[in-house]
Order: sequence, then structure tokens, then C-alpha cells
Amino acid sequence: MAYTQINVESSFDVGSAMPSVFVAASGLGEAVCSPFIDGTGGLNVVDSSTGDVIAVDLSSGQSSVVMNSGGAPSGAAVNPDGDMFIADIGHAAVMTASEGLSPSVYCDKYEDHSFKGPNTVAFDVNGTMFFTDSGPLGETGIEAPTGSVYAITAPSNGQRETLKPLASQCLAHPCGVAAAPDGTFVYVCEMMQNRILRFFQRPTGVFHCSVFAQLSGGVGPSAVAVAPDGRLFVTVFDVDPSAAGRVVVVSPEGKVIQEITVAAADGTSASSELTGITLSSDKGKVYVTDGNSGVLFGISIA
Repeated sequence: MAYTQINVESSFDVGSAMPSVFVAASGLGEAVCSPFIDGTGGLNVVDSSTGDVIAVDLSSGQSSVVMNSGGAPSGAAVNPDGDMFIADIGHAAVMTASEGLSPSVYCDKYEDHSFKGPNTVAFDVNGTMFFTDSGPLGETGIEAPTGSVYAITAPSNGQRETLKPLASQCLAHPCGVAAAPDGTFVYVCEMMQNRILRFFQRPTGVFHCSVFAQLSGGVGPSAVAVAPDGRLFVTVFDVDPSAAGRVVVVSPEGKVIQEITVAAADGTSASSELTGITLSSDKGKVYVTDGNSGVLFGISIA
């Protein structure tokens, strides 16, 4: 039987040159993770071993401690008003932090169920908070898929904010989470199933979930950032000391279109233990944390 080859054109150039990679900062701690942009446009990271939230001056590569959660933070983000929220596995809570004050518990349970340990937090353009609840690595896996994804809707029209599960105690270590720029979709890294999930609403307020992209190799995806054109930039976490750090680029249609080896021109290479990713304030770069070396890498994506 003869087969006809069909060439399908993509709006993205899969064969384009590899993006440039550079070292943005180093010496940030060996448990550095979750880079995020604060309310002033500055870049920050967290250190899950010390509890520090760290501001990074990209012009000099210097860093300074902004605050300490008193626990084991693994993710942080700011809402549209610039207020900071921290996903803290040590406190098993989402914390809120105002300038000059110590972080305090924002929420630590759903109904009568205490959280296992929130992993990552993100906001959409409407101010709705999304966070994953995985507990420490090993607590929720293929053998015990009991991780969750939650949303806290922003108050509006006199109504109070509402906490609700989007996926309740059914996931194998859900970690990274990010919302599409227009708020249409929410993407979640389910690390121990090595896949990206996509949540959408239909009708408004009713969430549905499906597998958006199945990855291969490594342990699984640890974090995700969504570019303005809809591409997903996904960090892959692995424990193989000989493996290179990888960022997988996924098209808006869910196809892997590129793999970026995180190695700078000066010879500095990331380990396979990539722990976070975020878009720059100008959307022209992503910043990636290496939890093994304490290095913050930048990758030009424009």
C-alpha cells in the first residue's frame, strides 16, 4: 500500500537557531527556585532551604534578602495589585506578605482538609489565584496521586473571594502553574506523570482539565511560563548528574517544537535540576533557576 506524505506548516519555525543563554546571577543558594516578577518589575527568587525571598539586581547580578517566610517556600507570585503571595511547603499554607511585615498564613486548608504543602502560585489577568498542592517530593506520586490544584477567585461586585478545587487529590506531584496571558487557560505541570495539564472554563466558573502535552525523558516538568504568543516554556527536572538542563518549548497547539539546552556562552551549564521559570518584565526573555548550582540563567526568546 502506498502512503502519501502530507506536509503541515506551523506558524512557529521549529528549525530556528537556538536562543542565546546567559548567566543573569549566581550564588543564590542551592535550593533556589521560583523566579518571579514583583510589583515594581524587579526579579525575585526564593530559597526553599533558608526561607528567603531574594531580590536580584539584573544590572549587577547582586542579590539581597527581601523577607523570610519562616518555612520552606517553593513558589511566589504577585497579584495585579502588587501584593506578594508565597506557596510554602514548610507551613503547608499559602502565605501573604506586605512590605515591612512578616509573612502570615493566607489559607492552609480546604473545608476540613489541611493542605499537604502548596508548591507554586500564579495569578491570571483578573486576579484569580491558582496554586498547586503537592507536599514535598515523594508525598504525591504515581503510587499515591493525591495532589491538588486550587483556585481563589478575586472578589468582585461585593462578593467575597472563594476557594475551590479544580482537581482534588488526584494528581502525581502537581508543581508549576501558569495562566495564559488572556486568562483563557491555566497550565499545570504534573511532574511524576511527565505531562502538562490544561484547565479551561465552560461555562464560566466551571473548570475542566485534560492532558495538553505528554513529555518524555527526565523526571518531569517542574515549572511553566506562557509567552504572549501562546508558547509554553517548560523546565524539566531530572536527577541524572550527567544530564543537561533542558527547557522544552510547546506550541499553543500542544506540540513540542524545540528543546533548549541551558548552557551559556561563557561555558556555564545548568544541571538537570531546573526548579523554576518566569517571563521577564518585557516578555523578551525567560529566567530559569538551577536548584543544584544556585545560578539564575536568562534565555532570549523574542
